[in-house]
Amino acid sequence: MTEKFNIEVDPSRKLFVVAVGGSFQISDAGGLAMAFLMEGSKIQTQTSEYTFVADMSELQHVEQPLLDMLEQAFKMYSSIGFKKLYVVESASAETRQQIRETAEKMNFGGEFVSSMDEVV
Repeated sequence: MTEKFNIEVDPSRKLFVVAVGGSFQISDAGGLAMAFLMEGSKIQTQTSEYTFVADMSELQHVEQPLLDMLEQAFKMYSSIGFKKLYVVESASAETRQQIRETAEKMNFGGEFVSSMDEVV
């Protein structure tokens, strides 16, 4: 992934994948939110049939303001009604720990996996 984020809807596998990578910043969040709304509208009446995947495998260091925003995003993802929720963990041990702590703080009900291959 060369961009800081990418959203892919895969109707054949019923996947809604939000990938973030590199040094994603707060300033990138607005573009991601707009893309999320646009792509999400494609499955609006079918979200309960789709599995949501937050692919953070290429995400590098995350600043605290972005972690606060991530907590809100996790809450939103949980409330939308996806069939299942997955987080593909960052290759960075520090980032992986930051994301897990953020998810635990708000009782995120998703499953953490190490690669897209583990998404069912």
